[in-house]
Amino acid sequence: MKQEDGPSLPHQIVRQLRHAGWFLHYKMGGRVGRRRVLMELSAQPGMLQRELQQRLDVQAGSLSELLAKMEADGVLRRDKSTDDGRNFVLSLTEQGRADAARVRSDYDRRVTEMTSCLTHSELEQLHALLDVMLTHWDGLEMDPVDAPQRETAEGE
Repeated sequence: MKQEDGPSLPHQIVRQLRHAGWFLHYKMGGRVGRRRVLMELSAQPGMLQRELQQRLDVQAGSLSELLAKMEADGVLRRDKSTDDGRNFVLSLTEQGRADAARVRSDYDRRVTEMTSCLTHSELEQLHALLDVMLTHWDGLEMDPVDAPQRETAEGE
């Protein structure tokens, strides 16, 4: 394709995927924050803080700061582990469980709304194509300059 014809189809697709990534990150709460912690802990109550840190792929200090805020807000409890006193067992309070249910419901509503423009067959096709592409991408080596930095837990 000639340059004056505009970007090639692969370039257009990557541009679309970047826009989709931006949308998911900024409009769907992609940052590691309160919502993701609530969803993780509602799915697996009694999780160790270390395990949550690994699941969210955040730095220990960032997660500790967020958890302290959530504890102060009354949505989270941190209890010393009886197996390993260096770690904390995390659990949601009644208010935390209510917040998690609200967050999950809102997330499910948004996903339904976002995908309502496609038929079930189109969703299946998109799912299959993204699976092929992401599997391929997982095998590519990244230039260290372009490698993503670990997210912090700041914000919500």
